[in-house]
Amino acid sequence: MKSGQSLIEACLALTILCLIFMGGFQVSQLIGTRQVLFHAAARGARAKAVGFNRFMVEKSIWVASIPNAGRMIAPDVPNEDAELREWLDTETAGGVWDQVLASGDSTAGVHEIERARIPDFMASSYWSWALATLNYEHWDSIQGIVPGAVDDAAPLNVRVRQDVDLRRLFGVGVCRFFYAEDILEMEGTSQLEAHYPLYLEDYNW
Repeated sequence: MKSGQSLIEACLALTILCLIFMGGFQVSQLIGTRQVLFHAAARGARAKAVGFNRFMVEKSIWVASIPNAGRMIAPDVPNEDAELREWLDTETAGGVWDQVLASGDSTAGVHEIERARIPDFMASSYWSWALATLNYEHWDSIQGIVPGAVDDAAPLNVRVRQDVDLRRLFGVGVCRFFYAEDILEMEGTSQLEAHYPLYLEDYNW
């Protein structure tokens, strides 16, 4: 009787501990997402402060927010690894895991393609060209709010917002357990002194 009671108490304690750890993990994920938005706002403010037009500022914001943008959809690079397929056919699950850890980053080729496309994306002249060069699944959920013409005496404020789909980030069941809404609006801000009006005419492009 006592052993059964101890087992029930242990299960309840483990359930509570798992929920605490899961909640802490979710909070850390959201903090990381918000920090990326602050970084993107800082990159956008810097681009605006040196006189880039709105198109260049928005591209700077999007590139800085790549960690929040999800899967790369352009270019469409098949991430197929013949060595991994062979391991899946011949090894146990634990053996595959050991082989992957020993082999390093299996997506290095995709990352190299991504890094090579960013300069081409920044050099593009219009959005259709830019998005054909590089695009991500959730880039459209990120919005940069950049001021138009700025007086040289006023600070430059740039905000970057993102509608974070909690279902995508954590899964539907886990999301519903901790959050009432499926979408969480997050925002990062940055403020710089605007020097470009001293030497450029701002046409609010």
